[in-house]
Amino acid sequence: MPREPRTHEPGSYRHVTARGNDRAALFCDDADRWYFLGLVGEVTRSPGWRCLGWCLMTTHYHLLVQEGECPLSECMHLLHTRYVRAFNRRHGRRGHVFGGRYHELTMEDDVHVLSALRYIVRNPVEAGLCVAPADWPWSSYRQLIGLERRMSLFSRAHTLAFFDPRPDRAVAAVRWFVESVPGTLVPGTLVPGTDLA
Repeated sequence: MPREPRTHEPGSYRHVTARGNDRAALFCDDADRWYFLGLVGEVTRSPGWRCLGWCLMTTHYHLLVQEGECPLSECMHLLHTRYVRAFNRRHGRRGHVFGGRYHELTMEDDVHVLSALRYIVRNPVEAGLCVAPADWPWSSYRQLIGLERRMSLFSRAHTLAFFDPRPDRAVAAVRWFVESVPGTLVPGTLVPGTDLA
């Protein structure tokens, strides 16, 4: 059965994820992680592209991106191809690294974007790898709330603007939203007593 063609929607937000082949480790050490993030940075330098959030687990990754002029399929092909070559060369391996094609989900509205962001940065907590999202060193969350210097690949200001135009209030809103008990985001109730939508 032929695969459905990937859509190209510049400006759309996408939650992208992929797993290691047979659920094997996709990242064996920090060098693998840094190299992968460097490649994400190269991809998101394409015109119109932004990275709003990311999380690297051991067997898979999550990206929240805004698609630009270069189609998502082309950027992901470049990301995966270059990573596989480097990973296999570095670890003395051959063959598949990723377990099939990447998965993508198009965000339908801002609520969907924020729900995906929360899911992504809470992934290590839900997997039992840490107690709080800020404890995990391999996600964008620490940079988002100002605990670490922002990496060039990460569109922090754009992400914070979803919460509030004022950075300090946006960070407070992010922390409340991510660190509170997960649930459905209701527009206008992101932070009690504020005018956030």
